[in-house]
Amino acid sequence: MEKPLLKPLLLLSLLAVLAACGEQPTREPLSREDAQELKSNVLEANKYLVAALGNPTNMVTTSAVGGQVFPAPVASLILASGLDAQSISCSVSTTPSNPQDQDQDSIPVQATFAVDCRVESTYLKGKITLQDKDDNDPKSGYVLNTDQYELSFNTGTANQTGLKLDLDLEVNRKNPNYDIRYNFYFEAYKPGKRYSQRYNYTAAYIPDDPERPFVGGTFNYSGALEYRTPSRYYLLQGLATNLKYLQSCRATFVGGSFSLTDSRGNRLDVVYNGCNNVTVTYNGEAL
Repeated sequence: MEKPLLKPLLLLSLLAVLAACGEQPTREPLSREDAQELKSNVLEANKYLVAALGNPTNMVTTSAVGGQVFPAPVASLILASGLDAQSISCSVSTTPSNPQDQDQDSIPVQATFAVDCRVESTYLKGKITLQDKDDNDPKSGYVLNTDQYELSFNTGTANQTGLKLDLDLEVNRKNPNYDIRYNFYFEAYKPGKRYSQRYNYTAAYIPDDPERPFVGGTFNYSGALEYRTPSRYYLLQGLATNLKYLQSCRATFVGGSFSLTDSRGNRLDVVYNGCNNVTVTYNGEAL
């Protein structure tokens, strides 16, 4: 015979699970302290968004990291960590060991690179999968995915800090332009605190030169960004206006702006004035 309290307890448990799954963002304004951390996260994340853009042209582009040679998007993503290309020590396994590249654009038809790189007490681990959209067309675009990708400083100490990255990138040619789909999760952690941002959007990308599409170009996109602090979960509306990309700058965009607005209309503005020259304001005041 069923116990009389069993159904109510099951119902309460189910409601608790549903409530947890349906977590709602705060309606509180973005605090200045949280805006300051968000500024740091956005600028750090920029390095990986810029680095993931390779060079799908008729020019073969590879880069060496710690004596290992990688396709440009893979090498650039590793170097975005700030680890020196010469002093870094990396063990790498590539699957398959000799990936096909029919169109000779240095983007394999499909390959996974498992990397374990170290410099003193800093390590970088993870997998990067790269796939050519069309191995007969050097300007077709590509897909890049990371898995368990983590950079950690001061390993094994009480002051350990680092970041985790989950980036799914898809570059699709819309001749002569491109659509670039980002599914991006970025987490920065330090003792007792974690901050993360997550967003999924498709950007319109217009190359400066259709014959060399990823030497330089302009992005525009809009979409929601989830931002989590140790105590709050914000849902912010993001708008990128004429973000200017140059392959020669691996740290930031070099022009245009990016804004994030909370539910109360408070706004974080990031303006790119040149390579690694960025102005950030919150409600018009410098951060």
